[in-house]
Amino acid sequence: MKEKISPVNIIKRLIVFCAGQMILALGVVIAVKSALGASPTTGIPNVIYQILLSKGSTSIGLGTITTAIYCVYILVQFIILRKDFKLRMLLEIAVSFIFGYFLSLGQGILSFIPAPETYAMRLVYLIVSIPIMSLGIAVYVTPQISPAPAEGVTAAMSQKTGWPVPRCLLIFDIAIVAVAVVLSLIFFHGLVGVREGTIICALTLGPVMKPIMGVIQKPLMDFCGTQTKREAAMAQAEAAAYDPGKLIITVDWEFGSSGDILAYDLAEKLGAKVYSNDQLVDMEIAESGLPERFVREHEKLMRHSALYDYSTYAYMIQQTLDPLDELYAAQVRVLRNIARTEQRAVILGHCGNYILRDDPNCFRIFVHAEQTDRVARAERRHNISGEEAERAMHATNHSRAKYHQDFTGEVWGQARYYDLTLSLSAFTRTNSSPLVVDAVERWKAGHREHNTKISTQA
Repeated sequence: MKEKISPVNIIKRLIVFCAGQMILALGVVIAVKSALGASPTTGIPNVIYQILLSKGSTSIGLGTITTAIYCVYILVQFIILRKDFKLRMLLEIAVSFIFGYFLSLGQGILSFIPAPETYAMRLVYLIVSIPIMSLGIAVYVTPQISPAPAEGVTAAMSQKTGWPVPRCLLIFDIAIVAVAVVLSLIFFHGLVGVREGTIICALTLGPVMKPIMGVIQKPLMDFCGTQTKREAAMAQAEAAAYDPGKLIITVDWEFGSSGDILAYDLAEKLGAKVYSNDQLVDMEIAESGLPERFVREHEKLMRHSALYDYSTYAYMIQQTLDPLDELYAAQVRVLRNIARTEQRAVILGHCGNYILRDDPNCFRIFVHAEQTDRVARAERRHNISGEEAERAMHATNHSRAKYHQDFTGEVWGQARYYDLTLSLSAFTRTNSSPLVVDAVERWKAGHREHNTKISTQA
């Protein structure tokens, strides 16, 4: 869908943005009350706030201090970028004042909550604050108005150094926490305002935010008239129209089921070109411009969920595409281009069944087999032991399923997402090929009849 820009949508975006900032502010206030520290970006303001409280000064609140420090972050961003600093980045000044105001408002609203007296209660306050802060961030990034000043510094670092955003976020977080620690040690000779809670927030905000985004992102974006960066990138790929002479087959398979061998048999019988993993990866490297090693090993990254969640969080708060999203968008463009330009093709894996789900010329197959059969075939085909075959089977199927789930929202291998699922335990590869060819021809005949009726009625 195209992004809608209208006064009504701008107002909606502002409402959602401010709601997110308010929720985030409430979470930060609760974290500050825990006395265990809040998120890294609020570390310096919190320490300064605690210093002023210890001096008996109550005229300058946490919100005012945060606004001032955030403006310093904008100055740092300007120093890093210099001539590359854009006028639109000055929106971050407004973000600073809005968040500072909501922090002050949040402190007033939650003033009735007593400060915890025991360490256990402090932990409870901190644990309660984390999902609230995660929800606030998830809400305020959805309208795509402006990143916060801290995220602006991270983006500036990434732009100037060429380093990945997650690395720059980590460096910046460490730097500002270090400054907060130094300030605390100078004035308190100990850690006040920045403690273990700061580290806990840094490690948990991303993983907690991810499922929240899964629930609220689509309805909020529908409300605001926006779309994700991935959707915008994918929209560049043109879908194919119905062609009675065209046939595109996608094949997914469990490791060891011989689904890829069946795919080659089908291609030979149907006179179709095969697009294997190696060919598709080369095309995706060219399309995305991403490093070859990253593209070839992207499925392995999905296994390290903590690292992936941190990286996703870093890009999400920047309101930019992370490399895996960029790769998936390139994957969409590559597969749709194949479906549009080839008359007959067999595509192996790469989420083809989902990417081409609306293609009227696409027939989707999933191949599976009993575990004992898969292990035995893997032993013979790869010349490995049964134990090694089981490990390889589990790792490969797990990474395929997780990648598919994360990018399509579908359960990999579930029958309802395919036109045909086939067990190569019940059928051998040799006697299943004619069966699949027959199924494809019957499917095409049904499609021709259906589209003929539509065109006649039109």
